[in-house]
Amino acid sequence: MADPVEVFQRDGYVILERAIDRAACDELIAALAPFEAGRPMGRNSFEGLRSHRVYSLSGKGEPFLRLAEQPDVIALADRILLPNYLLSTEQSIRLHPGEAAQSWHTDDAFYLTPRPHAHTLAITVIWAIEDFTADNGATEVITGSHRWGDDHPAARVAASVAAVMPAGSALVFDAALWHRGGANRSDRPRLIITPQYCAGWIRQLENMCLAVPADVAESLPERARELIGYSIHPPFMGYVDGTHPKRLLRAG
Repeated sequence: MADPVEVFQRDGYVILERAIDRAACDELIAALAPFEAGRPMGRNSFEGLRSHRVYSLSGKGEPFLRLAEQPDVIALADRILLPNYLLSTEQSIRLHPGEAAQSWHTDDAFYLTPRPHAHTLAITVIWAIEDFTADNGATEVITGSHRWGDDHPAARVAASVAAVMPAGSALVFDAALWHRGGANRSDRPRLIITPQYCAGWIRQLENMCLAVPADVAESLPERARELIGYSIHPPFMGYVDGTHPKRLLRAG
């Protein structure tokens, strides 16, 4: 079996099939339901005019943080990202029938560093909570595009691949990879939960220390606390009043 890190570095992505079981998927669906109820569709074509998104899942229940710490994904991130990396965001995206394909984009475009990057700056994980098919909007990726310079897919002849995978699988890709959500041509919605991770020296997409209340952070396992930002990137990036931020929780 190929080393998933080697596949990731070569293609820009790797699929971990059935990394969580059906019971875990059902638990996530149940935990998400109260936050989806009555929620309006997306605000623009990028978010999806026929899509529901729920943001800041790291502060909305233990199942979501447990997913962000899933061992297979963390083992990959430990080998790909520099030490002291952070959870950058965690959200759900439910594509309803009739949703159009997204525009091509990368998830690290707001980090203004030259491409291709010397090191992976961030990793995106897309968990298929329901089966991903070519018809229901499976994420589309352009193999190897994480190594491109400033080219846009519109300026190149590059074939895309639909990340077809069963529920419980994870698509893990370099945030520099060109990708998009596919069009949902089926008669059923499809649901993902997407945690993203970034190097410890760059800013997270979500302000995790506000998204996760301090009293919740106090009860988290040490690794989960570190992921959301109660950590130090050496020598002292992330300190509070000259001390490690976790001391604020201990004092509380």
